[in-house]
Amino acid sequence: MTFLSALVLLGILVFVHELGHFLFAKKLGVRVLKFSLGFGPKLIGRKYGDTEYLVSAVPLGGYVKMLGEETGDELKEEDKPFAYNYQPVWKRFLIVFSGPVFNLFFAAAIFFVVFLSGVPVPKPYAGKVMENSPAAAAGLMTGDRIAAINGKTVSGWDDIDVSVNESRGEKLLFKIEREGKIIELPVTPEKKTGKNIFGENTEVMDIGIMPFLYPEVGEVSKNAVAEKAGIKNGDRIVEIEGAPIKTWYDITAMIHVSPEKPLRLKIKRDENFLELTVTPEKKTFKYSDGTEKHIGLIGIGPAGNNVIKKYNPLKAVSLGVKRTWDMVVLTVVMVIKLVQRIVPAETLGGPIMIFQMAGQQASLGATNFFVFMAVISINLGVLNLLPIPVLDGGHILFLGIEAVRRKPLNEKVMMIAQRIGLAIIITLMVFAFYNDIMRFISGKTFP
Repeated sequence: MTFLSALVLLGILVFVHELGHFLFAKKLGVRVLKFSLGFGPKLIGRKYGDTEYLVSAVPLGGYVKMLGEETGDELKEEDKPFAYNYQPVWKRFLIVFSGPVFNLFFAAAIFFVVFLSGVPVPKPYAGKVMENSPAAAAGLMTGDRIAAINGKTVSGWDDIDVSVNESRGEKLLFKIEREGKIIELPVTPEKKTGKNIFGENTEVMDIGIMPFLYPEVGEVSKNAVAEKAGIKNGDRIVEIEGAPIKTWYDITAMIHVSPEKPLRLKIKRDENFLELTVTPEKKTFKYSDGTEKHIGLIGIGPAGNNVIKKYNPLKAVSLGVKRTWDMVVLTVVMVIKLVQRIVPAETLGGPIMIFQMAGQQASLGATNFFVFMAVISINLGVLNLLPIPVLDGGHILFLGIEAVRRKPLNEKVMMIAQRIGLAIIITLMVFAFYNDIMRFISGKTFP
């Protein structure tokens, strides 16, 4: 399943990328000699017109070979108008740029379909209300359904997040449904310092509530202590060490403070009650400021308490484009943080990690798989635009220099640059493979 899912994912993304190059080359009058999915020896192929269409042995990429693409190609005079290197800079730029752009458009199209068909979002029920928070001060309680904010209907937890984030600290009027009664509570968001995904301090608006999650297991990590203890998907944890469990947050609170300490769990499975003992593993989290935090983990995730939220076509287009742009920015920032060593190099993943995650996402359903495909497509598009020779971004850099100088770079300089670029890519791939292998050996199948 994992191997097949990964092949489907990579095959589609490589096809989309190369299709961009292919279509623009054809449209701009450049003769395409080969269109290949994969590298290396040809497995199957057929020629239609000027182009041979191939599937090659190594499914980790693909290529489009155009007439006159190589500097040393000898061409007949009548073929030169159809050769890549004889085209003006702007045409060659469009041909090169179209591959990454097709990856970004493809990702936006996936997100559009996902938003149009409906996405799961947490129901607008308060789960955990933090002590001394604006929500607690206003009187919000666990189990409250948030029906509206400032007169605007709330249909999912994302509506709450948007209202709080856009409040700029101004008072919000929450309409709450509690035990059949409607209550209006004024809540004033406060500015808090939190950690972003890179472990850096960031300021956010917050009221101190989290969505309600039932204490039901929705995911058990492979080879985790929970799986070894006999915990299964669908199990409802009703007690830990004799203490009653009402929400998922009760579970995480007790597990996090109990690393390497055996815990007795009372579980409801179907109509039966079971008692299991599990010993949380000790995990250490390092922040960018050098501080560390030790917590206990057993490798379980909650079952969703979600509602499927659908969007009209216009809104779905808007959200699809926005999600794609947000992911583009995140990918660029991630590359910068890697160079700055704010993000550890150990987080860099390669084909093995992609294969593993493709299988995981496919097992969770088609929507998860295609969203993962969109994320990888964005990564492929952005990383291909890096100004490294042998990548599309390197070719664009050379074209920019040619446009300024009004003549191509010296062939010898180009060859040296290509070798340096190839060495960089090979080094990164070897390092990514090393990280993947170390994750596999250590058993880190889940992030």
